[in-house]
Amino acid sequence: MTQQHRAASAQRARRRAGAALAAALTTAAAVAAVAGPAGASAAKKGPAATVTKAGVMVPFMAASSSKSFSSTVSSLKSAVSSAGMMVLGTLNQAGALSVTGLQLRGAETFFVGNPTVGKKLFEMNPAIGAVIPVRIYVWVNAAGKTEVGYLQPSKLASAVDPKMASSLKMIDMTATKIAKGATGSAPKTLGTVHGVEFISKKARKSFSSTVSGLKTAVSSKGMMVLGSINQAGALSVTGLQLKGAETFFVGNPTVGKKLFQMTAAAGMEIPVGMYLWVNGKGASEIGYFQPGPVLRGISKSLGSSAGMFNSLASGITKAAA
Repeated sequence: MTQQHRAASAQRARRRAGAALAAALTTAAAVAAVAGPAGASAAKKGPAATVTKAGVMVPFMAASSSKSFSSTVSSLKSAVSSAGMMVLGTLNQAGALSVTGLQLRGAETFFVGNPTVGKKLFEMNPAIGAVIPVRIYVWVNAAGKTEVGYLQPSKLASAVDPKMASSLKMIDMTATKIAKGATGSAPKTLGTVHGVEFISKKARKSFSSTVSGLKTAVSSKGMMVLGSINQAGALSVTGLQLKGAETFFVGNPTVGKKLFQMTAAAGMEIPVGMYLWVNGKGASEIGYFQPGPVLRGISKSLGSSAGMFNSLASGITKAAA
């Protein structure tokens, strides 16, 4: 090899080394941009999710109807109005599941409340939006009987804020009155949800950015937002201007089909409600009731899916916050 050839070969080697170094530096920069410097990444993650109160026992109340599903729904709406309440939103689980080929005789959720009553409770603590409006579920059981069910509001409230439990005793009585008016029979305890936990996490972003983050996280987990309730919008008619309060119901009909095939009572919890609100200090928060205990309390057959839904809710919350 001539001296000229050796020089050219050395130059090509230097170029290859330079390119490799540049690539390494680019990769390192990209990793640093994502992970951040040591110690900084922990600061960006924000506070860990917290459990407001663990170990709350919540009765799953249900009343059986001698009427058809459609007649029971009509009676429910009349009973809601008679109790001075309103249907602020609905979620038709049977309709959503029909795209999977599962034909349920009836499965629909009604969100019942009254903005004037709700105003007082939200002024006490806006986190109460995880409980109100009350989720009342109407479904047809395996025996062909229509049932109206709900989780006792005051007990759910004690998991969110123990100080508010007594303020929702009136809501308990209203829910009982509505269920009885819809079915003609008093609701009884169909099951007990043991160890209910309300899990919340403060977000690092504004309310609107947290909402966008939630929707992105839901999609990335293979889930969908199947419905929502804008509590802030409903309460604005009372003059209460909240910076943000909205619940998103997260699920996937294909996944849900398996649970509803076990028992149509699964609609008491599926799709899972994830509540976003702005707290008294102006920080956005994401909260939800741990799905696992609720599923097990509704029916032991649903317990096998508890871990999966716990993980999904936790993963979506972390990604959104």
